[in-house]
Amino acid sequence: MISLTDKKEIWRNMPEDTPEQQLWADNYYDAELMPMAQAHFKNHYAAEKKDYYGIFLLMGSAWELSTFTVSLFEPQNVHIFCRKEQALQVKLLQKNLGLDEGSLCCTYIQGEDVSSLYRVMKKQHDIWDSVGRSAIDITGGTATIAAAAAMAATYLDIDVYRIESQYLAKYHHHDPGTEKLCAIPSVQSVIGEE
Repeated sequence: MISLTDKKEIWRNMPEDTPEQQLWADNYYDAELMPMAQAHFKNHYAAEKKDYYGIFLLMGSAWELSTFTVSLFEPQNVHIFCRKEQALQVKLLQKNLGLDEGSLCCTYIQGEDVSSLYRVMKKQHDIWDSVGRSAIDITGGTATIAAAAAMAATYLDIDVYRIESQYLAKYHHHDPGTEKLCAIPSVQSVIGEE
């Protein structure tokens, strides 16, 4: 079996001079590198796995990093916040994770519409909370939306995560296998109620 390191080397040496070659390299990245990176991540963070009924995701321009918390925690439901122009990214994430239409919901946020984010998170949380706990991954959000989502999560007592990784500017992708799970502690757990 070829290792992740070997497959990364193959990917890095693929020509990307034409649109067809770029598509070939991107497809190799999606089909070969991402599943191996997710398996590595899941194995590495297995001790930190929690049982969540639902996970909110803030999606950025790249779907890949948004898959890691979902693949680790395996929630029954996923609710994505993104812009309309990211509909293709949502489909790629859905395909990669094997999510069916019933377990995936998507809300399109226009610009920095924090009020809509708050209202939708509250409504969805109220539904999920009757069944189990939820979490949010703020990795893909803009600075404003990520901050707003973290504030809403504090208010709703939702666990907050972020995935960090090395970015390979030359290849326009993150480096598979470098993903780190960052659990952001709740305000109450540190400061407590006075």
